[in-house]
Amino acid sequence: MYPPARLIVAAMALLAWSLAGCSAVELVQRNTNATANIEADATAATADPTLVALEAARLEIQSTADTLASSATQAAATIAAHEATPTAPASDDAPALPASAEGIVYGQVPIDSDRLNIIAALAFDRDGQLLAATRAGEVYALPDYDGDGAADKTRLIFADAAQQLSQVAGLNAQGDGLILLHGGRLSFIADANDDGEYETVSQLSEGLPADQSPLQASNGLVKAPDGRLFTVDVNSGEILLIVLRE
Repeated sequence: MYPPARLIVAAMALLAWSLAGCSAVELVQRNTNATANIEADATAATADPTLVALEAARLEIQSTADTLASSATQAAATIAAHEATPTAPASDDAPALPASAEGIVYGQVPIDSDRLNIIAALAFDRDGQLLAATRAGEVYALPDYDGDGAADKTRLIFADAAQQLSQVAGLNAQGDGLILLHGGRLSFIADANDDGEYETVSQLSEGLPADQSPLQASNGLVKAPDGRLFTVDVNSGEILLIVLRE
């Protein structure tokens, strides 16, 4: 005997409801799993070393760009301030260019033009005192004690009584003594007793260029800032470096 129709309809309805309930549970589970998978993928992407390195490089580049922009702004401000600063006027202490010159008598040395004993060289000693040497080998000091621009006196400090010097053409201070260029030779005179006068003569060299005429001997003795000495051969036009050896 077949079940009534109502029972069949009820059984089918119960089965449909059961199937519908299972599908809903599955859908909920699937949705939960999908969400978990998405979060896991995001976490994995964040932990990827390549992505981490790229993000660090991006941050570093951005930091460098910000630093450069700040430096450029500061440099522009400095340049603008410099351009706005007025240029300082030239110092009043700057030496003026000479417009003319005149000779003022500073002092005088006794000479004897009859025997060609004329002033042959000028130099300063280590104390800044002006010295004058005559061609015959006399050396004079012309001190200006009061600083008025003129020598207070003329004092003979080397007389060459033994006539060891002749044809003097150059004079220069060297340490505590004086070097004289004379007649193709170099000699050194010293103040042995430190009384301001020179007594001893030492020959340093000979055979420097010289002519028979005392008016055409090697001429001039100049000291460079580094202490080297130079002279000239007036006949050949050669400039000579004097090498001093101990």
